[in-house]
Amino acid sequence: MNEKLIQIEAKRKKLYEQYSSQMKKAIMIALLIGATVGLVFWLIPDFRDVSLYFFGLFIIPLIMGATATKYSKTFRDIIKSELITVVLEDKFDEVQYNQHASISQATIDFTGMVKQADRFKGEDYIRGSYNGVQFETSDVEMRERVEHVDSKGNRTVSYPIYFKGRWYVFRFEKTLDGALKICESYPRSRQGLEKFDTESIQFNKKFKLYASDKQFAFYHLNPIMMEKLLELEKMHRGKIYFYYAGNELHIGVNDNQDYLEMPFRKEINQESIKVFEGDIDLIPAIIKEMKLDSRKFKK
Repeated sequence: MNEKLIQIEAKRKKLYEQYSSQMKKAIMIALLIGATVGLVFWLIPDFRDVSLYFFGLFIIPLIMGATATKYSKTFRDIIKSELITVVLEDKFDEVQYNQHASISQATIDFTGMVKQADRFKGEDYIRGSYNGVQFETSDVEMRERVEHVDSKGNRTVSYPIYFKGRWYVFRFEKTLDGALKICESYPRSRQGLEKFDTESIQFNKKFKLYASDKQFAFYHLNPIMMEKLLELEKMHRGKIYFYYAGNELHIGVNDNQDYLEMPFRKEINQESIKVFEGDIDLIPAIIKEMKLDSRKFKK
C-alpha cells in the first residue's frame, strides 16, 4: 500500500476505536439504567407513579450513541474525499470526484431509455478520461409518483423506487450517423427506431434491439460485441441498458446497489482495496471491451 492509503487506514482505525468505545459505554449505561429502574419497580410497586422521570435517564445513552455515529459519518467523509480520490488519480487522467453531485436527470431523460422520474437524486459523481475516451458516471435513484385510493375514497401518495444503480456516459471522438438502443425491457421512447433481431437466439432472449437502420445496428453489434454485452449483463443483477447515439454511449445498470462504499469496521489493506476498486475498474473495462478507444470511434 502507498503512503496515502496507510495514512487513511490510520485515521479509520482511530475513528473506529472511538466509535466502538462510545457505543460500548452507551450500551452499558442503558443496561444499567434499565436494570436499576426494573429493580426499583419490583421492590417499590408504588414507585410507578413517578416512573416517567426515570425513563428520562435513557437520554444519556441516546446522546452517547448519537456521538458515536458522528465518528461513522467522519469515516464515510474520509472515504469519499480521500480514498476514492487516491484510487481514481492512479487510474485515470483529468479525473474529478464530487460526492454530492450526479449525472443530471435531463441527460438520462434525453436517452429515452427509462421513464422520467418524479423524484430524482444521485451521488458519487466521477468525471475523467481513459485512453482518450471521456466519461462520467454516478449513482442514480429514480422514483415514480403512485397514487392509491382505498375503498373509502382515502387518497395516499407514495414514491417507490424503480431505478437504483449506476449510470455511465462515455464520449468518443467520432459522431455516429445513427442511433442504437439495447435493453432488457422496452425503452420509454422508440421514435425513429425499428426493432431488429440478431442471429443469436441467446441475445434475442435477453435483449431487445432498436436501431435507426439495420446496417447501423449490425455494424455496431457484431458477434463479438454481442458476446461482450452478454458478459457485461452477467456481471450485474437487475436490468441493464445500452444507448449509442451521436458521440456517446450510455449504460444504465439498475441493480439496486450502492457503489463506492467501504465498511467502517473493515481494515483498509490490499485485499479490501481490490474489492473497493472493482466498482471503479468497471469504467476502463467497458472502454476496452466495447473498444471505444479503437479506430472505429475516432475521427
